[in-house]
Amino acid sequence: MTTETLSFKAKFSYGLADFGFSIAFTIPAFFLMIFLTDVAGIPPALVGTVLLVAKAWDAVIDPFIGHLSDRLQTGWGRRRPFLLWFAVPFGFSFYFLWLVPAGTSLFWQSLIVLGVVIFFITNFSLLSVPYNSLAPEMTRDYNERTRLNAYRMFFSIIGGLVAVILPAYFLGLSEDLRYGYRVMGLSLGVFIALLPLAAFWGTKEKQLPGEQEISFGRGVRLVLGNRPFILSLLTYLATWVAIDIISSVFLYYLKYWLGIGEDSSNTIFGVLFIVAAFFLPFWVRISEKSGKVRAYILAHGFLAVILLALIFLPPEANWLVYLFAALAGIGISAAHVIPISILPDAIDYDQLHSGYRQEGIYFGLVNFIRQLATSGALFFVGLILQWTGYVPNAAQTETALWGIRLLIGLLPGILLLLGILALRKYPIDREYHQEIIAQLAARETAAEKERL
Repeated sequence: MTTETLSFKAKFSYGLADFGFSIAFTIPAFFLMIFLTDVAGIPPALVGTVLLVAKAWDAVIDPFIGHLSDRLQTGWGRRRPFLLWFAVPFGFSFYFLWLVPAGTSLFWQSLIVLGVVIFFITNFSLLSVPYNSLAPEMTRDYNERTRLNAYRMFFSIIGGLVAVILPAYFLGLSEDLRYGYRVMGLSLGVFIALLPLAAFWGTKEKQLPGEQEISFGRGVRLVLGNRPFILSLLTYLATWVAIDIISSVFLYYLKYWLGIGEDSSNTIFGVLFIVAAFFLPFWVRISEKSGKVRAYILAHGFLAVILLALIFLPPEANWLVYLFAALAGIGISAAHVIPISILPDAIDYDQLHSGYRQEGIYFGLVNFIRQLATSGALFFVGLILQWTGYVPNAAQTETALWGIRLLIGLLPGILLLLGILALRKYPIDREYHQEIIAQLAARETAAEKERL
């Protein structure tokens, strides 16, 4: 079978957009809550409520945005127009996040913040869902999809590193933190608005058959009846919920178990991100030689072992955490590139059996279910910290320290092993995928002859 190779320009342009998306996701994840409580002066419980409502909104709209992008028909394709239309509003919405609503009551201040956060989330979804759906339509080749996602995830990892390091520069510009946040919002808002435009101009979207009208309800039923997709989704969720838990607990582990301060923590994060970016080509090569399933099992079995070992890392040997961060970066590198490249193969399987291509609703549902799963997992993390007696900014009890160590090691390790078990039953390997593509190509050729 002939391979379908994308140009460097197409892969680079597509990946570049995720540099901006990663910045726009990571900075609010780390800084928005503390900005709203400590700078805007909104009570933490009210901030938590606002963010919970906004997250629920995000989860609900994603499948509908995906369905909208499936139905859209333009000369530019179905997905790329979103990158053009919503890039500038996206930049503005990021800037608005960091403006403190002054001179109003707490009630109106909270409503304004809620409106701004929902505006940001909506624009983010209007870009990210069609963007995710674009990759399967750029190429059907089994290996080329992995390469394309490697470009994307390289930029995503570097964007995450920039997002962790760069805010310190802006917040150090003035003693007035409001000024620093405002300058950060404006500067990065302009920057991240340009990157989806680069992806729009640098990519091409193929007009694939199987784009008939389909109702939202029937589309969802087809998705949920796609067994290979469900297995790949379980693996994707297990992987990324595990990483979300690690991200939320890692600073607690460094601070309270290993006694490592903020400056050294940033260095440890830097080691992890850099190693993860460096190993992306390695996992692409392993995936090409051994298949995506075997590559996933190798990488995430290794990562699970590293995480379990963190439970037993003694505080007096805290320097070893740099080595463990590098080793974890090897496994996390694979998490960025393999699960997301498995999902499109299951979408091809659906097209073969249903006759419809609906990447949008697939990735919309992926986002929706991940939001729910991550929210539930982080709620569970909070309960564990509370049940074990965690006290902020204080010496922790032995029970609390065990809770932190089990959250950083045991819980993510179990999730990764569950992801491996789900993927072991995944039926689509390289050879089967080539058969699917050959049958789709034959069907499209026959349909073209009938039209002639």
